[in-house]
Amino acid sequence: MSLVDYSSSSAAESDADETRQPPAKRRKAGLGNSAAASCRSGGTGSSTASTETMPPLPAAFHDLYASTVRQSVTDDPGLHHGRKRQTPHVPGNWPTHLYIEWHPSEAQHNALEELLGLAEAELGDDIKLRNFLTSDLGAHLPLHISLSRPLSLRAAEKDDFLDRVTKSIRSSGTGAFAVRPGGLAWYRSPDSGRTFLILGVVAGAGMGSTNPQLMRLLTRCNTVSTSFNQPALYQKTYNEAVGSAFHVSIAWTFGLPDDEASLRVLRLFKRKQFKKLQTWEIDVSGVKAKIGNVVSHIPLAEMGSQAAAVSSSLLLGP
Repeated sequence: MSLVDYSSSSAAESDADETRQPPAKRRKAGLGNSAAASCRSGGTGSSTASTETMPPLPAAFHDLYASTVRQSVTDDPGLHHGRKRQTPHVPGNWPTHLYIEWHPSEAQHNALEELLGLAEAELGDDIKLRNFLTSDLGAHLPLHISLSRPLSLRAAEKDDFLDRVTKSIRSSGTGAFAVRPGGLAWYRSPDSGRTFLILGVVAGAGMGSTNPQLMRLLTRCNTVSTSFNQPALYQKTYNEAVGSAFHVSIAWTFGLPDDEASLRVLRLFKRKQFKKLQTWEIDVSGVKAKIGNVVSHIPLAEMGSQAAAVSSSLLLGP
């Protein structure tokens, strides 16, 4: 029997209870007419209105629940669909990552799910494509634009690292900006043995495809990372232009699709039904620093302070 099905005896008992209710007390002075009307109607109108106008969760809420419960004290690929860490965990060290976080809207999430569904159909049964959009429990997941490789810091370094990367990003002169999807691509990781389906990102209209803001942030993050003897992301030298490398990973597989199937998947981005993807704006208002299970948000410079920050960066360098 459904939870909302009640027997006739229950309904009768409910009616009897209503007849035994004591008379309503006199209304206290100061109770407004609107409040009284709400009380007489059982408050359904106000509760419906409040449900429809509930404010969104603050951005910091997502940082509190950015990590899953730890299930093992050692690396166990069996807990992660066979995945292995690019940087093996060292007991006592703190895994660290710098990135930009993107929470796709419901419509964007659905469009990406549709895109991946068609990609799976193009790949066939031989290639198992796992997406980054949804958790094992069905919850929507945030996506990322990486600004560092997976890093491993000693306990004595983590606070200094966070302080230095925060100061470097805040003094970069980079204010909030937006990027947009530029196309699909495949990336074969030399470290993990996985192949990723990625969504390349490009700067807004009029800026070309060099991603100047992302390049500025990447250079800052790489400079701090290498000062702690950590590897740089993308750049082999300080001034190497790698603006076209920025991307959002949306799925992965251990398999390696053949050339024909790979091209069919990449062409999906050009289909009419996905033309709207090219108009999306991915807002960038800050950088996330995840050290262990703690996520810190580093906001970009306020618009009014950008000029001073640029002058400072010219004097101090990256």
